[in-house]
Amino acid sequence: MTVELDERVDERVDEAPVDDRRVDGRTARGQRTRDGVVDALLALQEEGELSPTAQQVAARAGVALRTVFGHFSDMETLWAEAGQRELDKLGSLATPVDPALPLEQRIELFCSSRARVLEALLPVMRAARLREPSSAQLQRNRELFIAAGDAEVREAFAPELAAMDAPRRAACLDALYLAAGGPSWDALRHDRG
Repeated sequence: MTVELDERVDERVDEAPVDDRRVDGRTARGQRTRDGVVDALLALQEEGELSPTAQQVAARAGVALRTVFGHFSDMETLWAEAGQRELDKLGSLATPVDPALPLEQRIELFCSSRARVLEALLPVMRAARLREPSSAQLQRNRELFIAAGDAEVREAFAPELAAMDAPRRAACLDALYLAAGGPSWDALRHDRG
């Protein structure tokens, strides 16, 4: 059995007046709700709730649980969007360091920028670490954060890294990650205050 569409129906649909403000308003409200759910997850983490449930997120966002899952198919997709938001935040907090500056000045600028970024991301990093073993999305988020940090290091210290052979450069990058990466910052803040 074949079904043929009446072309006149298409014409009537095309001619139907559309209230763009209503459509835009619904879209904007939906986006505000979605953003509010992500905000709620991040706020709970920043307050120390390292593994918030969907119910806690919904309550914090002031929406029904079904609304959370109307916007996100599961907690993994919510974590994905929250991770992207934090990655965007990292980009806005990090100050690029000009590799043409003197080394001492680059070290100072890099450390200042890295401290600002890690301090802002610390609550989310702690929360993510708890769930990473069972969350492919959080593992991907972590890889993205590490790659972004590595790119900062490569840019800030490009002249010194370029002068090294590959094994020494790899060892230096590993040492810089240990010294200036998220796990070290967390240990210093937690263990040393």
